[in-house]
Formats: sequence, C-alpha cells, structure tokens
Amino acid sequence: MIQYFKHTVAQIIVDSKIKQRVNKNIHFTHVFAKSYNFFVIMPEDENDFHHSQQVLNFLEGQRKNITILTHDFRVSLLPPKFRFKVIEYTIEDITRLNLPGKKLIEKLSSLEVNVVVDLNRTENLYCSYLSNIVQSEVRIGFVKKNSDKFYNLQISNNDEQAELSYKNFLNCLQMF
Repeated sequence: MIQYFKHTVAQIIVDSKIKQRVNKNIHFTHVFAKSYNFFVIMPEDENDFHHSQQVLNFLEGQRKNITILTHDFRVSLLPPKFRFKVIEYTIEDITRLNLPGKKLIEKLSSLEVNVVVDLNRTENLYCSYLSNIVQSEVRIGFVKKNSDKFYNLQISNNDEQAELSYKNFLNCLQMF
C-alpha cells in the first residue's frame, strides 16, 4: 500500500515537471543518419541488460557517440570499450519516492544529445523521467504504460523474449 502511494505521488511530481515540455513536430525521416550523439539508458532487468548490449554494439558500429547511463554495480558488466562512456548512478541518487536525486538531475540536465534511447521494456518511472531531463528532441523507448508522456518515438514490444525485442528495436532504428 505504501509503495502504491509513493508511486502515485512520484507520478504526479513527474507529470507536473514534464508537462511544460512541448514536443515539436519531428520528421523522423533520416533522423538516425543525421544524429551523432546518443544517450542510452540501460535496462534495470538483468536479462534485458545482457541482451540490450547489442544496441550499444550497433550504435558503435554506426560510429555514433554514445553516453550510457546505468547502475554503478553494472558498469563492470559492460564490455571494456563502453566503460569509459558511462554515467553511473548509485543508491544515493534515488530519492524516497524512487525518483532521481538533485545531483544526478543537475548533471544530466546539462547534457545535450541528438537522441535519447531508453532500453527498459517495462515501466520504470525513474528512467523514463531521466530520459526527459536530458536535452534532446528525439526520445525513443519501448511501448509501455504511460510511454506517450515520455517518448516521441515508441517501439512495439510484443515479444516475451528480450533478445527478440532488442533485435526488433534495432530493425526499427535501421529504418530511420
């Protein structure tokens, strides 16, 4: 019951903070080819974390500049070539309402990237909110509860298997 109350209050806070954001009409034609700086939010789920690394490999293969956000204890699970591109967050960066702390918000609000990619396949208010703190016109994420508020490009997630979901995600990126 307390968790539900906390989540509801957090949702109200996030809604009030991001409702001022006006999404411009964006033509997604060639948006991927024209974009260079990507901010990638790694998934919380262990299995998803492992399978989502194919997205990082794809972006690197396309010569994109990648900044990665993940938990501090997960940095060592990334391939060495990505470890120096990580912004890590700790338990201290999570408030009682499971929202980002002030220091992390300040750090991310100064980032300017072309595309934000949230690789969480399930609802994660913390990461969804962070995807809107970074300065970017294009925010990509999977379709999930309340995703319309956070992402202007949503990828369908019909597969129960993480590997297939991320392959579908890559196929969608390649179309743009």
